[in-house]
Amino acid sequence: MRKQKAEVDLNQLIFAKVPEVKFQLKAGQVTIIRPQDHWIQRFFRRLHIRIPAESKLTLDDYGSFVFRHVNGQRSVYQIGQALTAEYDETNDYLYERLLVYLNHLEQTEHLIKRVTD
Repeated sequence: MRKQKAEVDLNQLIFAKVPEVKFQLKAGQVTIIRPQDHWIQRFFRRLHIRIPAESKLTLDDYGSFVFRHVNGQRSVYQIGQALTAEYDETNDYLYERLLVYLNHLEQTEHLIKRVTD
């Protein structure tokens, strides 16, 4: 009974990528590209200290798969089903772990946002 309620809630929860986020897709691997244009970074660049103009964060296979499937239309439940179909080693805690990861991408990394509750 608990699992059905969780699936209903997960069917209602949809995330979308933040439009300002730049990323590259290469051989199924997602690399997030973030500009480093804080005033202090610009200041140190004027002093000829090597600070790259952008930083890159490469996601692992699972993270790349989930990030590619976040599109503003797929629910968390649908993303979990696709993850189960793609990877055999998913387990009973799939949706709990998926929600933790998506919340991290939303609240800490600011790469995605909730479309619906």
